[in-house]
Amino acid sequence: MLWRGKNVIISTVFLFLVIGGGYLIFANERWVSKATITYPSSGQIANYNAILSIVYADDFSDKPSINDLQHQVFNRFSSSLNALSSSLAALEEPLTLRVDAINKGSDDFLSVSFISSSAKKSQEELLKYLNKVNNEVIKEIGDDITYNVGVKTNSLKNTVALNEQIAIDKKNLRLDVINQALKIANATGQNKSPLNQAEYLSDDTLYLLGSDALRSMIANETTKPLAYDDSYYNAKRALLGVTHLKINMDNVKTFRFISNPDLPLKRISPQKSLVVILSIILGFIVGCVIVLLKGFSIKKQY
Repeated sequence: MLWRGKNVIISTVFLFLVIGGGYLIFANERWVSKATITYPSSGQIANYNAILSIVYADDFSDKPSINDLQHQVFNRFSSSLNALSSSLAALEEPLTLRVDAINKGSDDFLSVSFISSSAKKSQEELLKYLNKVNNEVIKEIGDDITYNVGVKTNSLKNTVALNEQIAIDKKNLRLDVINQALKIANATGQNKSPLNQAEYLSDDTLYLLGSDALRSMIANETTKPLAYDDSYYNAKRALLGVTHLKINMDNVKTFRFISNPDLPLKRISPQKSLVVILSIILGFIVGCVIVLLKGFSIKKQY
């Protein structure tokens, strides 16, 4: 029966080939460009690291290491890229930006791809979105640094002011002690010191130096510069650094290409060979069904 209806089957196959050909002509082409990226090199975050070295000049233990910075900025970039991928997929006309980890359990190496209607466009769009996210993340990091510099500046100013007040209080306390000793020396008529060595005198026995020596000490303490410890000078130096800090994020990158976005040589759809094969198979099946139904219909009539 099928052999007798071979002309119908051939015609049906031909019809489906025509339909498949029309699909190949009018269907939207899909091309995919791919790139492989990883965390930035130390040179690509050199400016960022230099800025943080100034911000944390008073305490380097708080400053992230180069390796930590590389992974921090890349993780931030990766999160933003995934967020962009989700937002593009949710558009009224969805766009496909895929982000996949190359090694399971590690986000240090990512495969990124973008599907578009032409090979050149898919390459350009992928590069555009990668640069877009990179620039946005760099701006966010710059804004964070600006905020942190403001907080650090206020903290250092408070530290400097506190150290200055402590130094003033120490000087005033020293003058009060000497003045009190002078009063006692005057009251006891102690003009000259009876001691050969006065290094170990306490505040309570300071009057034994005698009024003449105590007056000289008061004159000396009054004009003597304030005494600061190392923490004051460290804070002062750090404050000077952040006050004159210029936040320059030029040349900073949040990722590094292992392979640049490629220019695809073959489209992913529609695939000619697949369309032709499916057209032949579907045409043959439909042709056989038509022939069999026609044969059964003729048998029923007889």
